[in-house]
Amino acid sequence: MLTIKTIGQVLKEKRTSLGLDLSEAEQLTQVQKLYIVALETDDYKALPGDFYIKAYLKQYAEKLGLNADRIIQAYDEGKGITVEDKEDILENYHFVKPSERVEPEEEVPKTWRHYVPIISLSAAALLIVVGVFAAVIMNKPETPDLITNDYSYSKSEVSTSKSSTSSTKPSESSTKASSSTPEPTIAISGSSSAMIATISNISDPIKVDFSVAAGRTIWVGMTNSNVPTTGQTLSDGANSLSALVTTGAENSVITLGSVEGLTITVNGKALDLSSLTTTGPNKITLQINRTTSNSAAQ
Repeated sequence: MLTIKTIGQVLKEKRTSLGLDLSEAEQLTQVQKLYIVALETDDYKALPGDFYIKAYLKQYAEKLGLNADRIIQAYDEGKGITVEDKEDILENYHFVKPSERVEPEEEVPKTWRHYVPIISLSAAALLIVVGVFAAVIMNKPETPDLITNDYSYSKSEVSTSKSSTSSTKPSESSTKASSSTPEPTIAISGSSSAMIATISNISDPIKVDFSVAAGRTIWVGMTNSNVPTTGQTLSDGANSLSALVTTGAENSVITLGSVEGLTITVNGKALDLSSLTTTGPNKITLQINRTTSNSAAQ
């Protein structure tokens, strides 16, 4: 019997017929689970844009063994797909012979003898702990008496020397403390498709630069910045983008269609993107700890 089904219904039925759950499908197709759910429910608004919709449809259909060109054509025309729906009455039926039936075992009530080994082991462990504690207390060495006249005399000389040295260099230490400014540091955590970059010892303005290698097309979105809410696509025509983090913002979330061929720097310091291994969309959260001035610290 021929029926017309949506693209999502065709994808989902093929996945379930292969016995794949969403996690297994994600590993097979390298498409994130949330985008698999969007494709199977025909919720294309949940994906970044038309370019990525077609790319994910093609990648997902090919991995499931479907005709990717037919899927893309149905999407472009906004139509369903005509398929032959075969109903197998015996598909979910399984007869169990009486000889193959497994009767549940009756639970035998536990007596006090069942707990004897556990009690014995617990008592032995307690005795070992008590014995070790007693041995440590009994063998503890006595504290030597180091208070002698010679020691007191030398200690007083050292104290006098230290006090005189410290009194001659107060201005030098204060000058070094006021003139040295800690360099910004970036700590990376997370993996796969989500990464957290904690940036310390940095002050406004904070500039984030994006650069894409030739032949690559990557969509970039960024919160708490001057990047448009709809994001921006970088390609050969415009392969770089400079964004400013909103003054005073404590974090900014960067969403990327891909990281292959992409370079990101924060105030000239490069972000290590090697932990992002997913080919699909990736997310980087910038946690910002700004520099505290000397006057505010005092």
